[in-house]
Amino acid sequence: MKTLILNTLGEEVLNQVNTLIKDKEVEVVDTSDMMIVNCMGCNQCWLKTPGICDIKDDYEKIIKELVETENLWIVSDTRFGFLDYKGKRVMDRIVPMLNMTVGFRDGWMRHEPRYHALNIGLLYKGTADQAMMEDWCKRTAANIGGQSLGAIALAPKSVITSEVGKSPVLPGPIKHLVIINGSPRVAKFSNTDKIIHSFVKGLEETGTTWELHNLSNRKEWDAAREAFTSHEHILIAFPLYVECIPGLMSEFLETLPTERKLPGQLCFLLHGGMDEGNEFRFCERILQRLPARLGCGYCGTLIRGGSFCIRTREDALKAKIVAPYEEMGRLFAQRGNFLTPEAKKFTGPEQYPWWVRKMVSLLFLKKVNRGFEDFAKSWGCTRPLDDQPYICRIKED
Repeated sequence: MKTLILNTLGEEVLNQVNTLIKDKEVEVVDTSDMMIVNCMGCNQCWLKTPGICDIKDDYEKIIKELVETENLWIVSDTRFGFLDYKGKRVMDRIVPMLNMTVGFRDGWMRHEPRYHALNIGLLYKGTADQAMMEDWCKRTAANIGGQSLGAIALAPKSVITSEVGKSPVLPGPIKHLVIINGSPRVAKFSNTDKIIHSFVKGLEETGTTWELHNLSNRKEWDAAREAFTSHEHILIAFPLYVECIPGLMSEFLETLPTERKLPGQLCFLLHGGMDEGNEFRFCERILQRLPARLGCGYCGTLIRGGSFCIRTREDALKAKIVAPYEEMGRLFAQRGNFLTPEAKKFTGPEQYPWWVRKMVSLLFLKKVNRGFEDFAKSWGCTRPLDDQPYICRIKED
């Protein structure tokens, strides 16, 4: 197996990269000029064409390399204290290397690797916190069954000029809320969209008005930027993507003006498929720092798992899953933040005890995975969900 380096920064860091990584079999791929778009969250690579991304661009060449790779290094800038959108876009597209099916591994609920364990490392420039980048490498590698190769800052390392933003004075009742759907999945099929529309029912009960902008539609970006800078209360809702913010959302944030028209209070609604709160904690720490970098105060993050099944369940079950968000919308409208005991409790268990994980593994997950298989068949999937298409193609070649 070889070492693959995906360099999103091009020639400017190539000498440093070659100096730092001296494995025997190394391939450096310059992705800075490649045609790579953001993951759309369509789930085709999990449920319709297992292992094959529906987006036809240059990333398919990378997937074929990953199948034969043991160590993967990402080279990225860190504009907001985390991978910039070019680095995150490359990582988000790694999803076909995993299966839709889930199970417990090392005490955590995770997707099953499609091919083999993949070790992950990061070479970064910018203002990122070293310990946090190390944590991201460990979490991301664990998700695909591998080990962390560590995070290495490229010289010269920039000085961090903005730390965690101070919690604002609790603003109280909200009159109007700008909501930005940061999911890359089109609104019609977006779990985030279903969650938002349950949440706003609670807002409406208190008389709070709201407006919604979907980042999956780039035609809405201008209006979203204007709303972000010209209103006081902003909520960004999105799904967890490879331990953090989706690449599409990162790209939007990097296009925001540096000056605001009004002081802003920024909060987040973060959801994901896994149930336990510890799955979300790294991303939460990034979100705590993000508002200060955007000229806003931080009003907390509402976190909840278990959203995988929203898309695959019948309407009545979907409504049951998203219904709790309505009450949180009402409380948020009254208090103006998620820095509350109710919001903390809303997340659910931080981690299930071992006996619950065992029971879930034996009973619940088998049912869930069978449900994924049935849903895949309804999409016209003819291959097993754990298919390894590029192994077959390599043998054929």
